[in-house]
Amino acid sequence: MKRQGISKFISVSLLSSAIIEVQFLISPMGVAAPGSDITLSCYFPLYENLNLNNVIVNWQHGESEVVHSYYYGRDQLERQSVVYKGRTHLFEDQLTVGNASLRLSGVQPSDQGQYTCYVTDEQGSTKEKLLLLVAAPFKEPQLSVQSSCDSFFITLNSSQGFPQPNVWWTDSIGGDISNQSHSRIGLDSRGRYEVHSSMEVRPNSTLTIIAEMRLDVLNQSFTRSLTLHPLPECCEVPLATRGRPALVLLGIVLLAGLAMSLILYYRHKPETHQHQMVPRDDTTGQDEAHETET
Repeated sequence: MKRQGISKFISVSLLSSAIIEVQFLISPMGVAAPGSDITLSCYFPLYENLNLNNVIVNWQHGESEVVHSYYYGRDQLERQSVVYKGRTHLFEDQLTVGNASLRLSGVQPSDQGQYTCYVTDEQGSTKEKLLLLVAAPFKEPQLSVQSSCDSFFITLNSSQGFPQPNVWWTDSIGGDISNQSHSRIGLDSRGRYEVHSSMEVRPNSTLTIIAEMRLDVLNQSFTRSLTLHPLPECCEVPLATRGRPALVLLGIVLLAGLAMSLILYYRHKPETHQHQMVPRDDTTGQDEAHETET
């Protein structure tokens, strides 16, 4: 059985400080995200009075890996590969209508590849092949900007995609400045990638920064652009005072100590003068005069 390929192109553009171009390629091949479930399709010619005891269904991954087997009217999983244990389901009630499709749950990156469905009955054999692609589109990236006194911090964030994308930064003339960025790309609990890419910029003149992210297997791409202007002079910190907060604090403490010393000095000064200028006792002088006359 042959099926014609179907492709679909979707493009979205946003005209603002950021430009987004998104392209998705959708085809008849099976596409599943890590951790999701997918049904692998397989059909065979149907005839009346089909006896399931005479139907043999074998699903195989690659050249020889057994995914699922059915014969003698029931599942036969003794030869099933250990990586598929508990993750496959054949719709037995659909066999009577010529449907030997297989349900695969908890898709893993290692599940990617070619699958072959073999169906044999009293009328002959049917063979179908299906290519499974383990992939997931990324969410639209968010571009955030923070500024300090002398620089801008630009961050690109996205998630829920697979496999790992390519991320790079360019300037307005197409020069690659990715070596000035720091990217952190890791898997979440579901096995999909989270992307965090950042860059610090100190523009001396108007500057346009472009961030791009691309996932080739799904033909998905994003472009973000941002125009930065030089920071105002009032935001600049003099070189003489940068990185010297301890000296400034020490100066404040010294000034406070000097002010306290002056206050204490002037508070006690009047009391000292009063003690030195003690008036003479008149009665004492009179006694000394009386003794001289005698």
